[in-house]
Amino acid sequence: MKRISLLKIMALGVLALAQTACENAKNDVIDNLVYINEASTSKTKELTLSDGTTRTSLTVRLVNVANQTIKASLFIDESVLEAYNKKNETNYKMPAKEYISFPESVTIEAGSVSADPVNVDIESFEAEGGAQYAIPISIKSVEGGIGKAESSSSFLLVLVKPLKQPVPKFTWYNSMHAAPSETWGLSLPNYTLEWWSKVSAESGNGGYTNNNQAIINSGGSGTELYIRFGDLIYSENGSYKNNFLQVKTMGSQFDTGDPTKGKGLEAQKWYHFAVTYDAASGTTLLYQNGTVVASLSSSIGQAMNVDQFQMISSGQEYFEDFCEVCQVRFWKVTRTVNQIKKSMYTEVDYTDKNLLLYLPMNEGEGATILHDVTGNGHDVEIGNSNLGNEDRQKVTWETYSFAQ
Repeated sequence: MKRISLLKIMALGVLALAQTACENAKNDVIDNLVYINEASTSKTKELTLSDGTTRTSLTVRLVNVANQTIKASLFIDESVLEAYNKKNETNYKMPAKEYISFPESVTIEAGSVSADPVNVDIESFEAEGGAQYAIPISIKSVEGGIGKAESSSSFLLVLVKPLKQPVPKFTWYNSMHAAPSETWGLSLPNYTLEWWSKVSAESGNGGYTNNNQAIINSGGSGTELYIRFGDLIYSENGSYKNNFLQVKTMGSQFDTGDPTKGKGLEAQKWYHFAVTYDAASGTTLLYQNGTVVASLSSSIGQAMNVDQFQMISSGQEYFEDFCEVCQVRFWKVTRTVNQIKKSMYTEVDYTDKNLLLYLPMNEGEGATILHDVTGNGHDVEIGNSNLGNEDRQKVTWETYSFAQ
């Protein structure tokens, strides 16, 4: 009888151990989830593309260590990109899948909380019409009875293609206007005008050698939008300083700052400028390299009338320097500081419905027409405001990279 009792006790012990093991296995499943580590802190990551192959990595993890091997599969989840675009009013596109490679199967070994990092490789590709791109990667499925953390199972790689292009160098005899030459006939309660420019002297290392070098002249009846380098307002030791950008608009003017107080522009240096207007507040803002440097208040509710769009327009008497210009964008909306900063170093989508005019100015050597890529028909013939001058279409081109 004692022997039977001992066997029963041993059997009960084995059964208890088996039940404990089963409960632990169940707890591994119930108390655990698979997720993308990077997505636990941010849903997106900006990735600057380089020539050739650009590599980044993701890590698939468990909340807790599991006693069994876990396998997860990854895939390109276009529904994630669609949802992101809808929520953020963006228009990111997917690169062709042939340019993207990463392991589709990921293994987390028993006793470990993390798989090895997954390398994501993106081959160089040509952007279409200034489009911006992103790659959405999600956990598709998990083997081993463990679920995925829905809030952290997807991650968006936002691809940043740095701006690199040929740029024309203009002076007074290249004075030009965007078609149509007679009138645009626009009344804009909101607008944004932005561009890159660099000023250099005809010879030597200088620049900003004269006042009233008008880079853009727009506006119309009752309003004005006249943008120039230099005016006779700042002087030092009896000499006027012209190394600042001035905007004349809405019956007043403002600028990038007093050069005699350390705010002057440097010759032969690239600057990104933007001017924004909002009629609802009567506020015009001037940006330099993505930062607001000045503001102007005018009558609330007054629209900006636009009857023309001229460039390099103040003539031989004033425009003595050379000015390289590119990425001229004229919007019918008031762009935010984040939008301006985000797109400074890249192209923007040629088909954006808010663009009135977009001149990338990337045509290259020999070009005489600067194309408005919006399809709105505001192409520019170099020198078409200076007909009869034999030099009017003479420009040189140099390729530059614009990077943060």
